[in-house]
Amino acid sequence: MFNIDKNEKIVVTAALPYANGELHLGHIRSTYLPADIYTRFLCSLGYDAIYVCASDAHGTPILFGAEQAGQQPEDYVRYWHDEHERVLGELGVRFDIFYTTHSPENIELSQNFFTMLYKEGYIYKKETERFYCPKCERFLPDRFVKGICPYCGAEDQYSDSCEQCGRTYDQKEVKDPHCAVCGAAPILKKSEHYFFQLTKFKDFLTDYLKNNKNLQDEVKNYVLNWLDDLRDWDITRDMTWGVPIPGEKDKVLYVWFDAPIGYLSSLKKLRPDDWQDYKTMIHFIGKDIVYHHYLFWPSMLSKAWHVLPKAMPVRGFLRLEGKKFSKSRNWYISIEDGIKYFGADYLRFYITLTTPYSAEDGNFSLKEFQERINSELVGNVGNFVYRVLSFISSRFEGTVPEGEPDQELWKEVKKLTDEATQLMKEIKLKRALEKILAISALGNQYFQKNKPWSLVKSDKEADEQAAANVLYNAAGLVRTLGILLEPFCPFTAAELKKQLPFEGSYVDAGEPLLKSAKLGSIKPLFKTFDDEEIEKIRGKVLEK
Repeated sequence: MFNIDKNEKIVVTAALPYANGELHLGHIRSTYLPADIYTRFLCSLGYDAIYVCASDAHGTPILFGAEQAGQQPEDYVRYWHDEHERVLGELGVRFDIFYTTHSPENIELSQNFFTMLYKEGYIYKKETERFYCPKCERFLPDRFVKGICPYCGAEDQYSDSCEQCGRTYDQKEVKDPHCAVCGAAPILKKSEHYFFQLTKFKDFLTDYLKNNKNLQDEVKNYVLNWLDDLRDWDITRDMTWGVPIPGEKDKVLYVWFDAPIGYLSSLKKLRPDDWQDYKTMIHFIGKDIVYHHYLFWPSMLSKAWHVLPKAMPVRGFLRLEGKKFSKSRNWYISIEDGIKYFGADYLRFYITLTTPYSAEDGNFSLKEFQERINSELVGNVGNFVYRVLSFISSRFEGTVPEGEPDQELWKEVKKLTDEATQLMKEIKLKRALEKILAISALGNQYFQKNKPWSLVKSDKEADEQAAANVLYNAAGLVRTLGILLEPFCPFTAAELKKQLPFEGSYVDAGEPLLKSAKLGSIKPLFKTFDDEEIEKIRGKVLEK
């Protein structure tokens, strides 16, 4: 059971987005959204938790994209960095820092890692053969070469790793290689490179994977199968864009060496005086980068940092109407379009509610989105909140009445709140959200059962105190929902606070602590999506 002690200093990270194109909904399912929800929750409990992310600014994807755009890499990276920070902010993702791996801090720390590992004998240099394009007249690192995966046979894969099976491999192993720029068949040419001795870490990795109870069993078992096939890892590239190798010319560190170090260098930028005290690292990643985070990164850390990731939550890919997201085939929904047509909190709610703590792939279905929003968010939560607050506004002059706690009601609420809190601690966000929805359903049942409208009549002769008790408890439930939903739907929680001013956190969410609050202007928190609107959205985002 995954738990964190309150005395721990926690750094939560999301996989660094490549600064080379717009982000789509598939990017947020496993990384930026769950990491944001989890960090908001930890902060609500009073934990010292920092949410760190950065643009992945180096590597061949960046250089390739910049060349195609006719820009210098620095300008290209800066543009996409700003775009990613903006759109993720509009989604409600609240980073403590969104930095870049192309920074003085990351260059220095990456070079320190390299030097330390080299001096301790875990990095060596040898001559090898690399692809060279005779037409472009240059060496072709990773993304400049495409071909067929040597493991699963997937076509149109880059020469360092396969997006289909997740395996990494030596560039020379890719089948039917061709230059991604000009299409010519490359030749092999000798070049000296540095290698990290990953093969020396088999026993360490076996122990780390088997004994870290915070890692998902399904992922651990998957990765353990790779340990008999470990190979030393080429960590340099023949190019000038990246972290320079100390003492070398026209060679830089492979992006997967310096990118995860970006977690630490971003933390250092944010907290220069005490960044090394944040020893509890939790990395939210997608299953496509499991190999790098479960094998390379812990091995590097074990010798150069001596602090290992406590947890690395992995979630699967997101499909769109049953098909893989594909920018080249124009089959995707960008985060920006998602916010524009669906709304930030609606996306956050639906994606969380349909994403278990699992590496299994999910599916974004417009029809299911419509049904889940209309039934769960509008029909369950929104309906309860609006009925309670509008009744108080019209019958109690907009002030929550004094009342007595219903002990049986709050006993059940406390039970559900405690269960939701424990599930959040275990990063089981979908199940936690389902518990919160159960509290809202309980509120609807309570309100309907006690019928406060039958206790308050126009002549004021009915039992006003009985009605006051019902509304006091119902408003307390609204407060509870506002607190518990804040990590999932922060914009809605902020709007709810305008309608029903309240205080509190996950620590006291299950208690009837609401005082005589004066309500603001009452309006529905959510809107429904009818068939016509969904079809219009489908035409705009899928039938472009």
